[in-house]
This record gives sequence, C-alpha cells and structure tokens, in this order.
Amino acid sequence: MNKLYKLSVIVIAVLITSCAGSPSSIESKELLSLDKAIGSAVAAVEAKVAGGTEIAVYKIVASHDKIGDYMGENLNDRFALSGKLKPLARGEALRAVLKEQELQMLGIVTDKSAAEVGSLLSAKVVITGTFDRYAGFSQLRIRAVDAQTSAMLTAYEVRISNSDSVLAGIVAPFGSAPEKYVSEEALACLNRGKDFYAAGSFDNAIREFGRAIALAPDFAEAYFYRGVAYDDKKDYDRAISDYNNAIRLDPDYAYAYYNRGIAYRKKGDYDRAIADYTQAIRLDPNYAYAYNNRGNAYSDKKDYDRAIADYTQAIKIDPNLAVAYNNRGIAYRKKGDYDRAIADYTQAIKIDPNYADAYNNRGIAYYGKRNYDRAISDYESALRINPNVPNAKNNLEMAKRAKAEKR
Repeated sequence: MNKLYKLSVIVIAVLITSCAGSPSSIESKELLSLDKAIGSAVAAVEAKVAGGTEIAVYKIVASHDKIGDYMGENLNDRFALSGKLKPLARGEALRAVLKEQELQMLGIVTDKSAAEVGSLLSAKVVITGTFDRYAGFSQLRIRAVDAQTSAMLTAYEVRISNSDSVLAGIVAPFGSAPEKYVSEEALACLNRGKDFYAAGSFDNAIREFGRAIALAPDFAEAYFYRGVAYDDKKDYDRAISDYNNAIRLDPDYAYAYYNRGIAYRKKGDYDRAIADYTQAIRLDPNYAYAYNNRGNAYSDKKDYDRAIADYTQAIKIDPNLAVAYNNRGIAYRKKGDYDRAIADYTQAIKIDPNYADAYNNRGIAYYGKRNYDRAISDYESALRINPNVPNAKNNLEMAKRAKAEKR
C-alpha cells in the first residue's frame, strides 16, 4: 500500500470485464485542498445525519497508521467545530475498543464492525473510511454507519491534490516509491470492491477486486484487498496466495506481511507467521500490533519468554494497547507468575473498563492464588459486560465450589 499508483489517462479500449457503474475520467474529478476535502466530507455526513446526533470517527485506514490517525483527528475536529453533530472524544475510549483488532487484519472496516464499535462507545453513528495516495492525487472515502442497524447512511468520496502543502507535510516522513500506472477503470473496480467488502458482501468484493487485477495485473492493492476478503471467508490458502502477489509486486508492503502472518497463524503455521510479523517489524519498527501478534505466535509455541518480550515492546510503542497487557498477563500466568499476570490484567482493565476477557483472565489468576472471592468478583464482572465470555460461567461455578469447600 505504500506504492504510489498513477492513474493512466489512456482509456482501455476493451475491458476484460467491466465494473458496475460508469467511472468518471480523471479530468472530471476536481482536486481539492486537504482542508476543503475534509470540510466537504463533514458536510456530506451532516446532510444525512440528524442534528445533535452523537457520532464517533472510528478508523480511517491508510498506508500508515499515523496518516490514518491524522485524517480521523482532522475529521473529528471539523465535526466539533461545526457543532451540528456531537463527536465523541477519540482518546483512550476509542483506543480501548481497538483490542478487537487483535485477530483482525489490517484492511477495510466492515459496517457491522463499525456498528459494534459504535455500541461500545455509545455513539449513534460511526464514521469509517480509507485514505489512499496515488501519484496524481490522494483519495479519501468515508462511510457513515448507523450503530444500531449497521445500515450505511451515506458514503462520500473526494480527491485531494498531492501538491497541497499540508498533505505533503503529513506524508513526507514516510517517503515515496516509484510510480505505477493503473487505469481509471481498475481503480473504479477497486473502490467498488471496497464498498462491497464494507457492506459484508465478500463474494462481490472478491469479484470486483479480481476485475481490477484483470485490468491492472500489477495492482498490488487489489491483490491485498482480495486477500483480506478471502480471509474473511476463511479461505486462507487463497488469501495467502493474494498476499504473496501483493508482496511480489511491492516487497515493502508491511501490511501484506502482517496480514499473511495472521493467515498463517490461523492455519497453525506459527513459524511462517513469526517470519512474516518479523518482516513487517523490519519495515515498520513502530508496528505495535505486529509485535503483539508475533507474541501470540510465540505463545502458541509455548515460548513464553519471547512472547513476553514482544508484548513488552508493543506496550513500549503504545502504552495504551490494552490487548498487549492482557496477552502478556496470559503469558505470565502460564509461567506461573500470578502476581505479574494480575498486574497486567489490572492495567488492561484500567485502559478499558469494559474489557471482559481481562476480567475473566484476572479471575483465573486469582483462582490460581486461591483467592476465590476476588476470582468470583472478576468472573461476575466479565459476565456483566459480556455474558458470552468463553468459559467465564464455568469458571464462576468452579470458584464458588472451591470457596464452599474451603470453608
């Protein structure tokens, strides 16, 4: 995704398979400044959402997390400045729900996932989107999703001039790559595939990404996103094949290595998963989730010391990464170090008071110390937050029986 793709102005005479809809030519797409683009995106949402509605700007996926975070913060600030809608604070409350990303790939956020995040944050509408940088322009695409119904309320797309000084300053730290050419039609297929994916229509998404590949065989992004869609269908072999192609076309594609590592781990191939997470870390040394997930793979291999080292590095990079504290706690508990495990679970809960799994895991550690009252309290807290926490009900009954027998 860190390749820059330049749209060709040459129209392909014969399309192998045409995408639905009639793509506009590049000349018909107005290039805005970043400031105007953000303003127009905010206005598009405000036109479709009732005034005073509480909204959450959740995640704008970009080639680097810092770019996506900037876009999200900018959108959030503009909503607040306008005053027509009520954006919730992003900060710790938003970072806390990102624990759900532990097993998710980096890619498009589905409308269903966005709605789940909205429920956790008590927001009525959630804003998600993608930001992609091409050689001639950058593209911001956002979706506003009803947090109760998962229905898409509005979608908006705007193109930004790469000559914009603010945008140039944002992306400059991440360098540039040689330009690639891809037709406007191929980009239209890619965009349509993203929309199908967000709506949870993975087969249609795969079809559109495939059309983009047919039109532009060296379009690494299309392979990457098709791999994401295959993974959601649990077709890990095809997902890995597409990630292979994305990496072949772009050897510096850190997210492709990361996602391929997730697919390998799901197949139980922990060594290949570790190798891919390691390569993602080489390409992006501040990739906290890559450290976290490599720690998971080491834990799967029962190499708890290396797992702990990786979780510790993830926490060093992102001190608010609740899932890394929870996972490190698990590794400490498996080594029999209940006190350190409890300290980590407690920190995860401090970051995210609704982290049901952390309560359940802390209960297990207290049970291991034969502190049944605290174990019972934690299991009950876990079940209040999420009645479906795995094994929490059985754990609670075991703790109650152990307490009764202790008397």
